[in-house]
Amino acid sequence: MQIAQGNTLQSLRAVQAFLDAHADLLASVANSGARKKLDAQVEGLSTHVATQSGSGLASKGATQKQRALRLTLLQDHMAPIARIAAADLPHTPELLPLKMPRGTPSTETLFAAATGMADTAERYSAVFIAAGLSQDFIAQLHAAAAALLVPLDARAQSRGSSQGATQGLKAELRSARKTVRVLDALVRRVLKADPALLASWNAVKRPPAKTGKAAAPVTPPSPAPAASHPTLVTA
Repeated sequence: MQIAQGNTLQSLRAVQAFLDAHADLLASVANSGARKKLDAQVEGLSTHVATQSGSGLASKGATQKQRALRLTLLQDHMAPIARIAAADLPHTPELLPLKMPRGTPSTETLFAAATGMADTAERYSAVFIAAGLSQDFIAQLHAAAAALLVPLDARAQSRGSSQGATQGLKAELRSARKTVRVLDALVRRVLKADPALLASWNAVKRPPAKTGKAAAPVTPPSPAPAASHPTLVTA
């Protein structure tokens, strides 16, 4: 949530608190349809904020999980196959899929490389098993490659939810500010004879300004030391 959006939501809750605190004077406003609409809007905004925050955390978690799965795929499954192939199989063009991918391939590229390696290695499975790999090493490689895509899909879903919540937040905030303008007209009509309370309402309904860095305090100059005078010696 942006600072301005957070400040607007803060002001909406302050409006609710003001109407509740002065319900005796503003009973007609506190029980109005506009007030009920504002309550529903604030509740909806809280839901959007929770979704936005939760989706962001889920996306980060999916990214971290994908990194771990990527490392497992490369080190525990693909690297042993590549080394055995380099040592025990001829260096022919058709066996190029048994080499490790270069650089840092994308998730989709790495998935394709792992699948290609599995398909090629299966034709020479006896060589790899004789070298020390398990009987189901091909199935394990396929499973590790497929697992790599799961957090990718989860991250995409989380980002979609976050973007949806962000757009919903913007729209709901605009609508809620319009509701506050309606409430403002109702409050002013009731408090027109109470300038002090009306001034309080005017301050409450406005979103706080964006906060910035506080200015460094100015240190007043130290007073100059008093001039010393020679002591008069009397006879």
